[in-house]
Amino acid sequence: MEYRQLIAELEEKLARELEGISHYLYLHPELGLEEYLSADFLTAYLEEKGFVIERPWYGMETAFAARWGSEGPCVAFLAEYDALPGHGPQGCDNGHSCGHNWIAATTVGAAVIMKEVCQALGIPARVLLAGCPAEETFGAKSLLAREGAFDGVDCALQAHLSEVTNLYHRSLALTAMELRYYGRSAHAAASPWEGINALDAVQLYYAGVAALRQQLRPDIRLHGVIREGGKAANSIPERASCLYYARAERRVDLDKVVERLLDVAKGAALMTGARLEVNWPEQPMDDTRHFPSLEVVMERALAREGYTSITREESNLRTVGSTDVGNVSQVCPTAFVEIGVDGFNCHTEEALALADCGCYDSLHRTVRLLADVAMEVVTDPALRERLWSEFRQ
Repeated sequence: MEYRQLIAELEEKLARELEGISHYLYLHPELGLEEYLSADFLTAYLEEKGFVIERPWYGMETAFAARWGSEGPCVAFLAEYDALPGHGPQGCDNGHSCGHNWIAATTVGAAVIMKEVCQALGIPARVLLAGCPAEETFGAKSLLAREGAFDGVDCALQAHLSEVTNLYHRSLALTAMELRYYGRSAHAAASPWEGINALDAVQLYYAGVAALRQQLRPDIRLHGVIREGGKAANSIPERASCLYYARAERRVDLDKVVERLLDVAKGAALMTGARLEVNWPEQPMDDTRHFPSLEVVMERALAREGYTSITREESNLRTVGSTDVGNVSQVCPTAFVEIGVDGFNCHTEEALALADCGCYDSLHRTVRLLADVAMEVVTDPALRERLWSEFRQ
């Protein structure tokens, strides 16, 4: 098609700029909801390219919307740019060992190219570059999806680095629970009967979860840590807390598990006399929906860039985590594809070493394939109708 040649020419023209985006974010790793330099850099670049910027976005200072176009179908590119705590470049505490600097560069590049192609060929379309902070910690896309940020979007796209190319990536729904127990302090030797041991409540909850695991489906994952348990051995702890993650293949199943976890937490409070406070420190993440028609389009685009995905059966055998891209897939047709790079195992030193210049080749190929898929969506009304039909089903 005419637009594919133009995509290739534009990507070659922008290649060094897109590498510069990845490199800048790599050298300035920031944690979730603190990505001020990253958001400043990305919005300045997009504004220069003719996008209208909205920031802050839905109350988040490092979230932003970059828009172009006023009519026609809309494609959203989901940018991430938060880093992970740990050993980073130049001895920093933070580092992009999940490759979110690469995600930002590929989504920004695809958005700019889509805009330029539509402008050059007179194709009515709307482009949304969604600046989504804190995927690792807060899950901003969950809040954005719930508040209507993706209403009116016909298709949302993101690619993620991985050790294998996987068109059929699954993600688990996730709920984070922080349980705080409040008891009463007392001298542990002189008058323990006057105290209420908050740490006992946490321990009983921990034991209750361990017992509950025996009656749960194999796809359920429960894991957590004790965050606070007292400061002195000779004092009854008056405060104790723990953070727990619960995950499942489907949100509908996970919600039932969370209800049981809350019952366990209440039981621990009753057994000890402690007061329970439940907090939800992160946005809930939903499982990722799949759209067969979009997978067909993405598979062809992958092939044009020399990629071959593992099979659906092979994908189903792989262990998975969670992503707030799943929440976007619950409100509009969405494609999330993993791009394979040898040795890229997320959240490791090996991934950190590859996340910048070691992934420039995949960066350019991914920019082209994302722009390719986006253009097929906006130029094929029958495809859009199939996608929304699959969404409704």
